[in-house]
Amino acid sequence: MRRRRWLMGALAMTAAAGPLAAQEAAAPPEPAFQVTSKNDPSKPVPGGVRWFGREHQKCLARTKAADFDLCLLGDSITAMWPGNLFNKYFGEYRAANFGIGGDRCENVLWRLQQGELAGTTPKVIMLLIGTNNQGMNTAAEVAWGVGLVVKRLREVCPDSKLLLVGVFPSRGTPYPKTRQINEGIAKLADGDAIRFVDPGLEMLDDEGAILPGILADAVHLTPQGYAVWGDGTADTLAAMMAD
Repeated sequence: MRRRRWLMGALAMTAAAGPLAAQEAAAPPEPAFQVTSKNDPSKPVPGGVRWFGREHQKCLARTKAADFDLCLLGDSITAMWPGNLFNKYFGEYRAANFGIGGDRCENVLWRLQQGELAGTTPKVIMLLIGTNNQGMNTAAEVAWGVGLVVKRLREVCPDSKLLLVGVFPSRGTPYPKTRQINEGIAKLADGDAIRFVDPGLEMLDDEGAILPGILADAVHLTPQGYAVWGDGTADTLAAMMAD
């Protein structure tokens, strides 16, 4: 039943849309709300963790090499993919991991502003961002921040397709807020150049509680959790890589 939920969501987001819809999804309009939180996800800033500069330089070096067809972009949840599972799910695609622990939407905006992915044309960019904004921003602000990252990616890599991954359930954020964020992210999809999947639905039981064995701590995934992510994106990713 849970597999059916995420599959139906993915199919809904992949319905055909015209070029105008694609442009609108790539450039979401200014929100009808004002940012009320102290943290503003629209203002590019470098990450505040001690390893940010080192990891950013690694991403710049990989950008210069331009030796990948799939880019996974995000925070520590992306950065911490177990090597064997990363190879299992993405090895055939010449994949590059651009995850940096601690990143929020505004940090990814800064990274793109500073040259990451510039001059590259990966077939697909898989984006998972917003988890670390949940405790600092409203749901609407987080979804807006993700939309700004999408807009910037469409400017930096206009010929790449984007696979947006819904924010996963965690112990630190009530799931209704996470669900609201994902509903906003899903609206960015156009069914062609930008698609949305929500593997996190498979991490919940029928009562909406996180299944045992999914989380290693309050937010990070176990190998079982990564397998859910990989399985939940495999079909959509394969179709996008084949286009």
